[in-house]
Amino acid sequence: MKQPTGLLNIGIAGGLKEVSTGWAGASLLMELFRKLELDQIASLVLPTKKTTKGLKAGQMVESFILLSALGGECVDDMKRLRNDEGLREILGYQPPAAETARQWLDSFHDETRMLNRPVQGSFIPRESGALSGLKEVNRCCIGHLINNVKTGLEVTLDVDTQLIETTKSEAKYCYDGYKAYQAMKVVWAENLLILADEFREGNVYPDKDIQRMVDEAVAVLPSKEWKINIRSDSAAYDQEILDHWDGNHWGFAVSADMTPQL
Repeated sequence: MKQPTGLLNIGIAGGLKEVSTGWAGASLLMELFRKLELDQIASLVLPTKKTTKGLKAGQMVESFILLSALGGECVDDMKRLRNDEGLREILGYQPPAAETARQWLDSFHDETRMLNRPVQGSFIPRESGALSGLKEVNRCCIGHLINNVKTGLEVTLDVDTQLIETTKSEAKYCYDGYKAYQAMKVVWAENLLILADEFREGNVYPDKDIQRMVDEAVAVLPSKEWKINIRSDSAAYDQEILDHWDGNHWGFAVSADMTPQL
């Protein structure tokens, strides 16, 4: 260490290493994630590794949030986060390798849920315990929003299914005639928050279990006197579904099938 010199009487210490990152703004997102203790909740309810070595479940979730926020499109993009020394210093740990991240995602799959799959027709397996844990993280996140932001008590739920084309050999053909998967979502329109979602095979019809999905979305909301409004295309044009929503005193706007009678 050099002796203090000059008018300012400043000493210069050696041996320091300087690193930088183009993603310094991500620190604000991670600060919020940890301030809300979502990392701790995730570590309690999500799959853990068989050994104590490596990252905790909360850190895995944090890494995937970063991957999405910074424009990652696949698990292999995790390599860019992992190799950024500045980002590693901000996080306090090194993001997972792509293969490690992929194996952790695989742990959410429970093959026993596939035992009752029919030989023909569509199939939606029961949710695994790990996916239920992920819902709990989402529930806590939504609860924090409602408690800290004046959202009001009127909720508009947008119900829709998005087809995602794929070339995977095991994928099923959708109603438009190409191989695809489906992302079924119930979105809180005023805040663009996903309250309920389900990843499905392509041959599942869009109207499948809409009533259940909307019920799950409403159940995520804290116990208050909510005014619920629902918007959907003609996939929800079913008398049983409409009677259910009307019986709960929920407003709804649903496209009608253009039948000859109509």
